[in-house]
Amino acid sequence: MRSLLLILAVLVSYGSLYPFGFRADDISWPEFQAFISDWSFLTSRGDLIANVLLFAPIGFIGLLAAEPGLRQRVPLFLTVVLALLLAFALQVAQLWIPGRSPEVGDAVVNAIGLALGIGAGYAARTLSLSLGSSHHNKALAVPLLLAVLWVGYRWFPLVPTLDPQNVKNALKPLLLTPGLDPTRVAANAAGWLAWMLILLRCSIPRLGVFTVGAVAVFVVALQPLFVNKTLSANNLAGLGIALALLPALRHPEAPTGVTLLLLFSLLASGLHPYQFAPWANSFEWLPFAGFLSGGMEGNVLNLIYKCFFYGSVLHLMHLNGASWRSGAITLAIWLSLIEAAQVHVVGRTAEITDPLLAMILAFALSRIVALGSDRNRRHP
Repeated sequence: MRSLLLILAVLVSYGSLYPFGFRADDISWPEFQAFISDWSFLTSRGDLIANVLLFAPIGFIGLLAAEPGLRQRVPLFLTVVLALLLAFALQVAQLWIPGRSPEVGDAVVNAIGLALGIGAGYAARTLSLSLGSSHHNKALAVPLLLAVLWVGYRWFPLVPTLDPQNVKNALKPLLLTPGLDPTRVAANAAGWLAWMLILLRCSIPRLGVFTVGAVAVFVVALQPLFVNKTLSANNLAGLGIALALLPALRHPEAPTGVTLLLLFSLLASGLHPYQFAPWANSFEWLPFAGFLSGGMEGNVLNLIYKCFFYGSVLHLMHLNGASWRSGAITLAIWLSLIEAAQVHVVGRTAEITDPLLAMILAFALSRIVALGSDRNRRHP
């Protein structure tokens, strides 16, 4: 698990220091004093969410890796201390990057994300131990994590509101753009089917087809009560198709069918809007360049979406008996082919990020599954 925490620390550092344009001269003492004294939290909502989510995975994994008990909590304590030192060090390092505005307040927000991750890890571990007694359930943390990612994507940025105008704005697409986009409908249907199947196969007692379908409807019904969320005909049509196919998820071959649907949806979405050019667009070899430029709120939403889709493909492949390594290689090759095709798709930017993200997710999920398996053997 140390290797996973190290990878997370490297990714956090990469995202915080990108694009690595450091200044050659030293910072002055007044600049450093101004940095130390600035504890303000005046930032955009996107940056605030990004700073929270940067360190939440470290807290989540750190808690899962720590056994209950006083002696076993020492590794968690060390993880927290090192993560806090990293958060502060990254803010200091940003003093040497022109155009950045490092603040101690950002490190405090990172600490809040770390605490939220620890809380989520504690909840996942507690639920896994209480519901994961079945030998079919190797690690309840993985399906629960994927399920939360999908709900988080539907409700992002997770800011509830009772403003009637927000509800009206959320419902406007149903009236103004009633037409359907087959690609987006397929993506919504694939996402909901994967989410439903993952929950149905995670061995939670009394979680049947009707309950899962009702929860899906509940999640969509609450979308207008979150800031900047909208409901479209594509959303509802995708959910309707998933609900119609919900009984078929009981079939033993359902994981194979849903996996293929997810892969097809990734291909269709990657080639959308299907306008091909004879010339070749540039290929971005710098990892995560697209995620780290532009509006942070949209980038975080896109990252959550991809983590759910890629993680679901890997998890369902694993349920079908594939190893995490073979699943990662298969998905990475598939995504690489899509990225190669995007070189000739108008308006798309081909990059190395998605295949790399699939490999990182496969490693992370495999470590969580291994940890859950060991824990279930120690706590039958």
